[in-house]
Amino acid sequence: MNKSIRLLPFFLLAGGLIFGQTPDIKSKYISAEELRRNYRFQEAISIYKEILETSEDASMKKAMVSSIANCENGLSMLEYGARPEVYGSAVVPLKDFFLYYPDIPDSTWILVPPGLNKNKKDYPINNVLMKKTDSDVIFFSAQDSDGKWDIFNIKRIDETKWSSPEPLTTVNSQEDEILPYISRDGKKLYFSSNGLSGMGGFDLYVSYWDEKLKIWDTPQNLGFPYSSPDDDYLFMDTESGEFSVFASNRDCHSRDSIKLYKLGFESNPVRSSVTTNEEAVWISSLRGGSYKKQENKSDPSDTIRANPETSEYTKMIKEFRKLQSEIDESIRLINSNRALLSSASNEEEKASLAKKIGEDEMTLLEKQSKLMASNQAIQKREMDFLSRGMIISREEPIEEKQEEETIAGPLKVKLALYGKLPFMEVLEPVVMADYTFKTEGPMTLVEEKEVPEDLFYTVQLFLVENQVDSSYFKRISPIFERKTKTGKYNYSAGRFYSYREASAAFQKIKSKGFRDATLSAYNEGESISVKSARLLEDKVAAANTYQIRLTNYPEGIPQPVLEIIRKSTDKDIAMKPVEGKNIYFVGPFANKTDAEAVVSALGELAAEGVTIETIENK
Repeated sequence: MNKSIRLLPFFLLAGGLIFGQTPDIKSKYISAEELRRNYRFQEAISIYKEILETSEDASMKKAMVSSIANCENGLSMLEYGARPEVYGSAVVPLKDFFLYYPDIPDSTWILVPPGLNKNKKDYPINNVLMKKTDSDVIFFSAQDSDGKWDIFNIKRIDETKWSSPEPLTTVNSQEDEILPYISRDGKKLYFSSNGLSGMGGFDLYVSYWDEKLKIWDTPQNLGFPYSSPDDDYLFMDTESGEFSVFASNRDCHSRDSIKLYKLGFESNPVRSSVTTNEEAVWISSLRGGSYKKQENKSDPSDTIRANPETSEYTKMIKEFRKLQSEIDESIRLINSNRALLSSASNEEEKASLAKKIGEDEMTLLEKQSKLMASNQAIQKREMDFLSRGMIISREEPIEEKQEEETIAGPLKVKLALYGKLPFMEVLEPVVMADYTFKTEGPMTLVEEKEVPEDLFYTVQLFLVENQVDSSYFKRISPIFERKTKTGKYNYSAGRFYSYREASAAFQKIKSKGFRDATLSAYNEGESISVKSARLLEDKVAAANTYQIRLTNYPEGIPQPVLEIIRKSTDKDIAMKPVEGKNIYFVGPFANKTDAEAVVSALGELAAEGVTIETIENK
């Protein structure tokens, strides 16, 4: 793997970066890293800045900028630290540590098959996915050719067929994202990353599903002490929902082991400021119990847990939400009765409805007044908490924790067995050639075996005996290479369906130094004069257009098919009932080639029931 994974003893890992540095810089860097790992972020920042100013090594400078950012992130996280209830920990082998998670039955974890991770490089942790029998989406990590990890998903099409892997672009960073885990309700995606805002190493993150936009939202760091300056992996709430587990090498001295931590379940933990690095070290160790300062003051979180005010605050929140629900229901009933009133024909019925609406509106005003008073009381209580350094979110009110012997005991681990995926046909991703004409950026070279039958223009570059290296085209794209019957190679640039586009491109190509280039035209696979093409262009524009017809989706176009269509064209999708059956149409297309490109992109995913129709313009 080409990215840093801090699973070795610290001094071994530091050696790679400081090799070739002066003794002074080496000493400072090792000292700063040790300070960072012990939450002495301000001291570490000062040393990193010294190295940044004195070192001439570009890699070292880049590392210092990153380390300073990690320390600044750490300082921010300590302002809102949690104090989770710790039930126990256990050291397990690193390679398959997830198999030791409690409350996880056999066959839960499945090794990601080579078909989904084709560029697999050596890595100290086995790559796994969690397969749930009732899930229509599978999340997993895979590597690119350089060993960089990203998170992907595949979606069920039918009993055996799954869509091609799609990267989670809103989640993946320029570094590594691994070990994705989807919550039981499907609304939270947990994963580990060393490329997002964190303290260094792998931190823990969560992304929330945006139902409106249908995307995973910007990832959020789980914060201190779930994330640390070390490597933290695979946060998950167990299937029973009673507690949470994650793994970390923060307290491991062996490269082949890692520690699991079993914590009390907190959907939205109470947070407060961590004021000293000693307190941060204690909390991060996850030994359980409360950190007591030298002056024998209690941890602020103890005050929150023990203070009767917390229970009272919870009751206030519940009452507030109850009032909100009652108001929503009252508004719904009033609107319903108003609709009945507008359609009622009987005068007695109208009078009764009008009276009922009036009474309900008076009750609604009373409830809204109570809601306003309740909100003011809650805000006052929250300001009081805040003045004492305590932060409480309204998202999930604090529940009084019931002591249960089933979860309060030590962490007991048991090795589970790997499962197997059932037969799955995962479609290959559709790679669309970029036929957009451009003179900068990456070039598309197309081996053209047959000339399209459409009417189009192209810029003829040259006819030569031997193939030409791509660098010769000076980043003009797309370039079409066609071997003629005489064995020569014909090179042309662009496909244009109007003389106006072709003429503009022709001038750009000539300005690139292709003085002998000529503008050419084709129709029905044969070369024609540009003058003839312009006359035909006017006739075709007034005569025919094309559309794609999809007949096999009476219940609606499946999401994987819809996504490919959206990626392939910006044309409209329309539904029309034909002989009692819903038929979908995509178009209109000015030429048949564009419609064929979309059909080609769909491939086997929609091989049946897809045709191209000609629309005759009258």
